[in-house]
Amino acid sequence: MNKPTIKGLGQLDVAVLTEKMIVINGMLQYGTPEEKKRAKESLQSIQNTILASVNQEAFNQARYELKLSTDDLNFTDTARIFSANS
Repeated sequence: MNKPTIKGLGQLDVAVLTEKMIVINGMLQYGTPEEKKRAKESLQSIQNTILASVNQEAFNQARYELKLSTDDLNFTDTARIFSANS
């Protein structure tokens, strides 16, 4: 079994990305149509950084700890990554 790893990002980078993802999630869930549009645009660049830096096991661990279903993840391309080993 592989361990969850994040490469190419420091702890501060991870913390900032985490906070950005929390804000984007809030905008996607509760924002106005304009905020939702802006959140989807922001999500793409952040998502690319995350996908290049985080291994599959880290996604699996996050999904387990956050109790995320595939339906919870369907609004992004990461649904295929989170559910790859489910």
